[in-house]
Amino acid sequence: AVDEGILRLTKFKSPDPVSYYYGKKALGVELYDDYGRLLDPNMGLPAEVRTGGDQIGGEGLSVVPVKSVALFSGLVDVGRSGKAKVRFDVPEFNGELRLMAVAWSKTGLGSAESTMTVRDEAPADLIMPRFLAPGDEAVLTASVDNVELEVGEFSALVSATKGVTIADGKLTRSLKTGQRADLPVRVGADEEGISTVRMDVKGPGKYAVDRSYEIQTRSPYLPVTRVTSKLMQPGDSFSIGKDLLTDLVPGSGAVLVGFSTIPVDAATLYASLDRYPYGCTEQTTSRALPLLYSEQLVAMGAKDANDDPKMKVQVAVNTLLNRQSADGAFGLWREGDGYASPWLGAYATDFIFRAKEAGYAVPEEALNRAYGALRTVATGDTWRVYGYDTDVYESRYSNDSVQQMMYRSSAYALYVLAKAGEADISRLRYLHDRELNNIESPLARAHIGAGLAYLGDRARAASAFKSAEQKLGYRNTGDYYQTPLRDLAAIVALAGEAQLPEVVGRLGERLGKDVPDAPSLTTQEKAYLLLAVNSLTKGEANVEVKAEGLGNGNDNQRQYSLTEAQARSGVSLRLGGDTPLFRTVLVTGAPSAPPPAASSKLSVEKQFYALGGEQMKLDQIRQGERVVVVLTITPEERRVNPVIVADLLPAGFEIEAILRPADGRLVEYDWRTGEDQVRAGAFGFLGEIARPQSSQSQDDRFVAAIDVTENPVTLAYVVRAVTPGSFAIPGVVAEDMYRPDVFARSAPGRVTVLAAQGAAGGR
Repeated sequence: AVDEGILRLTKFKSPDPVSYYYGKKALGVELYDDYGRLLDPNMGLPAEVRTGGDQIGGEGLSVVPVKSVALFSGLVDVGRSGKAKVRFDVPEFNGELRLMAVAWSKTGLGSAESTMTVRDEAPADLIMPRFLAPGDEAVLTASVDNVELEVGEFSALVSATKGVTIADGKLTRSLKTGQRADLPVRVGADEEGISTVRMDVKGPGKYAVDRSYEIQTRSPYLPVTRVTSKLMQPGDSFSIGKDLLTDLVPGSGAVLVGFSTIPVDAATLYASLDRYPYGCTEQTTSRALPLLYSEQLVAMGAKDANDDPKMKVQVAVNTLLNRQSADGAFGLWREGDGYASPWLGAYATDFIFRAKEAGYAVPEEALNRAYGALRTVATGDTWRVYGYDTDVYESRYSNDSVQQMMYRSSAYALYVLAKAGEADISRLRYLHDRELNNIESPLARAHIGAGLAYLGDRARAASAFKSAEQKLGYRNTGDYYQTPLRDLAAIVALAGEAQLPEVVGRLGERLGKDVPDAPSLTTQEKAYLLLAVNSLTKGEANVEVKAEGLGNGNDNQRQYSLTEAQARSGVSLRLGGDTPLFRTVLVTGAPSAPPPAASSKLSVEKQFYALGGEQMKLDQIRQGERVVVVLTITPEERRVNPVIVADLLPAGFEIEAILRPADGRLVEYDWRTGEDQVRAGAFGFLGEIARPQSSQSQDDRFVAAIDVTENPVTLAYVVRAVTPGSFAIPGVVAEDMYRPDVFARSAPGRVTVLAAQGAAGGR
């Protein structure tokens, strides 16, 4: 039983097995193959995802007021009578359901469909936006339709739980049979959280019905993270109070306190890494890789790592395998997209191999395909590499080159293959003996050393690590995964694998100095730092901490995760023992004041247009009007900037469509004439619209991933104003996925939606 409205929107046809199996088909040619035995049948051809899904990620909403009805009984045994009864628990719903059934036996096959109207005698509904933001004011529509009751007075009481306030929730209206009334209800949002809005309706003949809706009030601004670190001496106390949360929206804050013998606090690092909302192949791998060692993370204080780590790792493995093509290459966002570099392919394969070794479900065929792709990468010849992006954008802002990219990719590929027992040792020795001094990346040199160590060539392995140590501090401005800190942390972890304790100890001291706070670290730095810290803290003693304000049984923990209520009530932590420890405090939450426009090596602008190209006045938008939102991202440096664009919607608006390049002004080269041909779509006034690597329209935001190089790029989507009111307009945020210092944010604002003429509250 499914909502007929949804089925019509999606043009869904009821199952008809008789026509499928026995219907007359047009003559044609059909191809049959045996590939189903070799390829994963769940993997389809790569296609652009325009809406829905979870490829990019983003926090999104926890609940929405609208409830869809799609009920499925599962298999039902008819029995000898030929009849069966199916019971459905239909939720609060007024409308038409389509009932669909398919039946079969050894000798028969059939199907049937029917429609069923589900409604009350006087259906009542409350039309609401999908979400609200603190400070928003909205006009809901309370609708009562007297379908078959006698003439009389109807009364409605609209109420709400904490977080949402109702200006005047008492409504009365006399309705004749067949008459409908739409009444405005003014509401306001006070603080973050999930609230329940309830409407109780009474009518003639003791008629009574109630409806309840959940709605989320979320900040119109993306959350902020603040981290501070300080050395505590035995006997020192640290007090946590409401002053830590003074500039955050009530209900959005959280405090995490971690203790460590070195400035690199595993608990804070993992918490920061786990909160990263987006999910390309690099970010998915970086989040899951440390969880393979979740027991060590928990021992170091990262409690969140104990939140079903096996499930998180398996989900990451499945996600990556769903992005793997038949040739073994991994896509950046989806199968076969060709955006991933060969180095990233080795990184993903490294994680998949480690997961397999740790006992996770990884098909042997998938690993073998990945090894096959890495063997071509290991040769160092770009022309052999298929399925990965081997282009390098060269400019005065980049010191990268195709040769250096292949050096680091082939070194990593050989290291992964060596662990799996699949490497060509002669190729590793060649890189060490003939090419080592030409390889600029210290991590690539360490990968060669670790690969040689796995294959038993200890002398060359030590030599390669010594060479890698000499190159520490190198920076490649064209490789957005690389930083000197990432290289240092990764080499410490690799030296631990290669059983070179003197290298681990020497570089470990260097690693513990001047490590930036977690929010300024890249996902690569966080992942490799966690692996390095795991090696450095083996055998570390338990901490002695006296906690006051948290009740009994909370002493001597490495990490304290506090809710906002606990932090505001006051908590004190006193360090005992005889060893000084570093205290790291991480505070997260939504800012209470609108963050101003900001720009660092990137700028972003948001504009609003009518469908005809006129600039929209944000205080005169009518309910039902459609608005074109145009986002322009401009880089300051001429190099590849892999940018994530997140544009939170104002409450009261819903996305209708994401615009494609063909919708704007499209310039194509005509090989017949040798000239550029210009074609203008329905939104040609916007100029050229870029094609993102991936984009999504979610309930409360537009998210896209796009590479920005030297010229500005334009993205656009269409929204519809659905709810009257006054709403906060968040600034659009554009940030480099791998360089935290490259970001931009446009100025916030407000928008007023006027009720449609003739609608509830309209004029």
